[in-house]
Amino acid sequence: MLDSGTRQYWWATVLVALVLCLTEGVWAQGGPGGPGGPGGPGGPPPPPPPGLPPVLAPPQNPITPQKALLGKMLFWDEQLSSDNTMACGTCHRPDSGGRDPRIGINPGFDGTFMTPDDVRGSPGVIRSDFANRYLPDSTFDLRVQVTGRTAPSAIGAQFSPELFWDGRASSTFTDPETGAVVIPVGGALESQAVGPPVSDGEMAHEARDWSQISAKLAQVTPLKLAPSVPGDIATALAGGADYPQLFALAFGDPTINARRIAFAIATYERTLVPDQTPHDTNTLTPQQAQGRQIFNGPGRCDLCHTGPLLSNNQFINIGVRPAFEDVGREAVTGNPADRGRFKTAPLRNVGLQSAYFHNGRFTTLEEVVDFYDRGGDFGLNRDPRIIPLGLNPGQKAALVAFLRDGLTDPRVATGTGGFERPSLRTELNPPGSALYGGESAGSGGIIPRMLADVPSNLGNPDFKIGLADALGGGLAILGISPNPAPPGATFGGVPLNVNVLSPLFAFHTELLPGAGPGAGFATLQSPIPDLPPLAGLPVRVQWWVQDPAAVGGFAATRGAHYVLF
Repeated sequence: MLDSGTRQYWWATVLVALVLCLTEGVWAQGGPGGPGGPGGPGGPPPPPPPGLPPVLAPPQNPITPQKALLGKMLFWDEQLSSDNTMACGTCHRPDSGGRDPRIGINPGFDGTFMTPDDVRGSPGVIRSDFANRYLPDSTFDLRVQVTGRTAPSAIGAQFSPELFWDGRASSTFTDPETGAVVIPVGGALESQAVGPPVSDGEMAHEARDWSQISAKLAQVTPLKLAPSVPGDIATALAGGADYPQLFALAFGDPTINARRIAFAIATYERTLVPDQTPHDTNTLTPQQAQGRQIFNGPGRCDLCHTGPLLSNNQFINIGVRPAFEDVGREAVTGNPADRGRFKTAPLRNVGLQSAYFHNGRFTTLEEVVDFYDRGGDFGLNRDPRIIPLGLNPGQKAALVAFLRDGLTDPRVATGTGGFERPSLRTELNPPGSALYGGESAGSGGIIPRMLADVPSNLGNPDFKIGLADALGGGLAILGISPNPAPPGATFGGVPLNVNVLSPLFAFHTELLPGAGPGAGFATLQSPIPDLPPLAGLPVRVQWWVQDPAAVGGFAATRGAHYVLF
């Protein structure tokens, strides 16, 4: 028999030998971490994860180069909106991960700004009535309206069977003009594309219909507002092609209608395949690789963000806000079990985005990881997969590195390799950039405000100039001149921003609707003729509002400077 000391020595010897044998066996077999194993010192890298699947188009809308190029033009043409300030691409930019770099505030469920349920949404259009005249909104007054949810990414959207945060853009595409089912299955992109152009918060005036959109496209110059266009579009437009000709190339005849607009935009979106991330090419840094392990392990991210798209395309309540504030999927299905559930967002290019979740509650990935680490914030109807994680700071940093850089396709970030796009007029001339000069207050100390963001392009059938925050019931005068007044000029204490002594000075008067201080508003609509000699003509405008409480009897807006192009 062995004494106790001998037994301990014997067991220690056996244990060491066993460990050595197992270790040598693993190395000899090229297992994980060994010299001959994937990812080990001197060994090949681990195999790349499964890539994105082939893009499948519904048979009713096959992909063609002509259709994809037409869709690209429509997607980036601000003339698709009723006031020429919004394109589809305004809210879906590649360098922002296919989402909106701009952040506007929607007051959320309680209707009150600067409270916890505020939503970081996408700025759209100023409310306008059926005739495209400005009309005060009960929430946003005469300022741009902001969507009640963030804009989902348009890049990679072709792999989702249902679109929008609540999935209301279904796989079945119904022609909005005829009511006929055109695509029984696989038409979510087409279903989504027909929403924003007629949404009076996003791109349209109230009661806008597809016949108006089609008629406008038939008469405008494609991408007239774009300061620059990529080579493929420049080549297509080099001969002066108009939209009817482009539709004929894509569909066989020049007819423009809702179905064809949706087909073209959806076809373009199907070409946006973000499959060259470091995650795809297996070129992650060590920290990013650690982050991927955490993503698929203690971070539990892969319980919902699964597969090549990094989304299970399901609807889940993660507890980001109380479910009653936005019922989400329930509004589509009518099922109370879906209350507060929203679509699992695909994570490719998530590091380029400016706000996260359906309400944009967080603006950094660090905040997002902290949110999941504490197991969400609101429990009603929260998914049981959302639990506290207990990640340490190093694990969090690695996870953020994987999300921010490991999932970013460099072509998307730089707008290259198929992600080139036209620039937007609103990028060149942001809202408010036309304003200059002094202003003065009227009744209640309220300063009337110039609305001057509609571009002054030749052939613009929707050009308009607006007035807001004026004295309701007062008389408004719009002065129009090719020249500015001298800096600091006044008349009886009233600021002058346009040269009223110019022989070309003209004016327009309106009796304002509304009653009381700040309630008056006006719209001057004036289509701009498509006459080349007008190009380069400068125009200066300013509103004066008769107001007994104002210095000199008139409250004044700032001036606005236009150059016809």
